Amino acid sequence: MNIVSLVLRIKPETRAEAEAALTAYPGVECHGMSDDGKLVVTVEDADGAAMSDTLIALHRVPQVLAATLAYEHCGSTDGDSPVSNQPEALKSPCEEAQS
Repeated sequence: MNIVSLVLRIKPETRAEAEAALTAYPGVECHGMSDDGKLVVTVEDADGAAMSDTLIALHRVPQVLAATLAYEHCGSTDGDSPVSNQPEALKSPCEEAQS
């Protein structure tokens, strides 16, 4: 399972439109928002959708002014070490951090 958490900066008055646009993407959930427009969003792996594509798409939502990655977790669904068939030299930074 791979999951990331983002803090998106939006104008507070656009929250409803922003959340509707964001949650239209697979694996995206919107959580709390501060009064000044910082919206917490999580993105999980979804069948048929690469997380990297989803993250790029979220940056392109018109109501999103800025995005900051707050947390990233990469791992298998069974709680063991990350799933990878790549040689050690080609592993992602996320996988290397768990080694």
